[in-house]
Amino acid sequence: MTIKKLTTDITQQLQPLYEPREAAAIAYLYVQTKLGMQRHELALRGQEEVDACKMSEVEHEIARLRTGCPLQYVLGETEFYGLTFQVTPAVLIPRPETEELVQMIIQQFNNQEVDIWDIGTGSGCIAVTLAKILPKARVFATDISEEALQVARRNAELNRVGVTFACHDMADKEHLPFGDMRFDVIVSNPPYIPSADRVNMHTNVVDHEPEAALFVPDDDKLRCYRAIAQLAQLTLADQGQIFMETYHDFHEELTLIYHRFGFKKVHSIKDLNGKLRFVQASVD
Repeated sequence: MTIKKLTTDITQQLQPLYEPREAAAIAYLYVQTKLGMQRHELALRGQEEVDACKMSEVEHEIARLRTGCPLQYVLGETEFYGLTFQVTPAVLIPRPETEELVQMIIQQFNNQEVDIWDIGTGSGCIAVTLAKILPKARVFATDISEEALQVARRNAELNRVGVTFACHDMADKEHLPFGDMRFDVIVSNPPYIPSADRVNMHTNVVDHEPEAALFVPDDDKLRCYRAIAQLAQLTLADQGQIFMETYHDFHEELTLIYHRFGFKKVHSIKDLNGKLRFVQASVD
C-alpha cells in the first residue's frame, strides 16, 4: 500500500466518527508520525510503498482509531509547549489552553527562584514544562493516581528535568505531601466539567480519557477549587499566587469563594478564543 492510499483509507474510515476535515487531519498526523516524516513529505513521497512489516502494526492502530481512541493514546505521545510527553489512558491528553496557563506563569516568573506546586499533575505537562523553561524554579507535583504519577515521572525523565512528585489527595489537609514547604506558586488544572455536560462531548473524550480527571458532580462542581483554596491557606508563601484553569461558568462563584477564603485579588482571565478560562488569585 502506498503512503497516499494509506492516508486516504484512514481518512475514509474515520469519517463516521469525525467531520471530514478532522478525519483527514488525524490521518495525516498519524501517518507522518508513524513513518517519521514531515507533513510536506507525505505529498512528495505519496507513491512510495509502506513497509509490509509495519502494516500489521498500522492496521491494529487504525482499528483503535476507529473505536474513537484518541490519536495521542494510539501514538503514545503528544506535544505540549514544544516538548514531547508520553500519554496513556491513565492521564488526560494535554490541551492547548493549558499551554496558556503555563505561559502566564513563565512570563511572570521568568529567571526567578520560585517554589511551584502543581496540584493534580496528570501527565506532568505543567510541572515538567515549568521545570524545563524556568531552570531556577523548584517544582513539586502531586496527583491522587499512582498510575498518572508513573507517567509524569517518565515525562520528567524524558525531558531531563527534576520534579519532586508525591501521591496526594487534594482534599487531604491533614497530611501535606511536602511538609512545611511554602510555595510562591500553586498551579492546577483540576477536574471541572459538570457530569451533565458529558452528553455534549465527543466519544473520543468521554469513552477514553480518565473520568476522574475530567468530571465533577453536578451538585458539588467547585469541590476541587475549595480544596485548592484550603491547601493554599496552609502552604502558600507570603505574596504567593494561585493559577488555575477553570470552567467558563464558574468564575463569578469562584471569585466569591476565594474572597471568603481570604484572597483579596481574584482575576478571571480569558483564553485566546475569548472564553473565560483561568483564575489568578493572591492574598495581597
